[in-house]
Amino acid sequence: MRRPGFTLIEILVAVVLFSVVASMGMYVFSAQNRSWKTETDKVAVQMMAKGILDELSRAVRTTGSGLPEGAGGLKVYAAGEEMVTFVTNDDGQADTVKGWSWVPGSGRLSIAVSDARRFADSGYVQVSLMVPNVGVHGGITTIRPFVLGVVDRTSATSGGCGDSVILDVTSLEQAPNSWNVAGDINAVMLSLVQNLDSITYRKSNDTLFVKRNALQQTAFALGVDSLQLWYFHPVEGWKDSLSGTNPADVISKVRIRLVMRSPKIDFKLKKEIPASRGYRFSRLETEVGLRTSPLANR
Repeated sequence: MRRPGFTLIEILVAVVLFSVVASMGMYVFSAQNRSWKTETDKVAVQMMAKGILDELSRAVRTTGSGLPEGAGGLKVYAAGEEMVTFVTNDDGQADTVKGWSWVPGSGRLSIAVSDARRFADSGYVQVSLMVPNVGVHGGITTIRPFVLGVVDRTSATSGGCGDSVILDVTSLEQAPNSWNVAGDINAVMLSLVQNLDSITYRKSNDTLFVKRNALQQTAFALGVDSLQLWYFHPVEGWKDSLSGTNPADVISKVRIRLVMRSPKIDFKLKKEIPASRGYRFSRLETEVGLRTSPLANR
């Protein structure tokens, strides 16, 4: 009596058919997985690019806000990779010089104010000082505005009597100014001490760094393939740097062009499209009007 079962040929045929079906399933799964990964990379790059563009647009839009007229609010660096500093006064407040003290050569100028809590350590202020000509001691002095760093502050419990802001005047005491003799530096009583907040963006290789006030710079974004900024001059139009044409260094709009790339190289994409270098890109561009237009360079 013949026992039921499969012959060797039937088993081999079944194995072959199973292998074909499994291979097709793996191919479909692999294609879907690659498609999912591609779309995920695209969305991630687009979201990162939008976030960076929004941050840069905010910095452009608010630069110069809360500053006294003529104080400026923007500094463009012509050398090296893209680098720009935006200056503003976030709270829009200023204080009044109620007294001052300075020991020549100490590098520190103490300004008595109403409320030292308005000023941040490692921040900056704009203050008017009465100083002689560069490299001269004594003689005729003139009142000039200076931007100085805040190195310390003392605040009374009530925020009133006893408040002071310690400013760094080392650069004024050294050459070429060389104001390091008694009488060289005098604060102007009852003048305004303007709080300044600065933020600097610097692109190096594929990394965008940010530096707030005098703090250490930190990496803000990775995968920045290119960052370009143009500035609109009322006479010369769009330029990639500030113009000396009259009116000098005045702009009203900034154009930002940002190209982000995926963090990892896709070698299959690189083989298929060599020009891509194996990256997926997101390109965004926008124009932002300055809130304080026109704004002179800081």
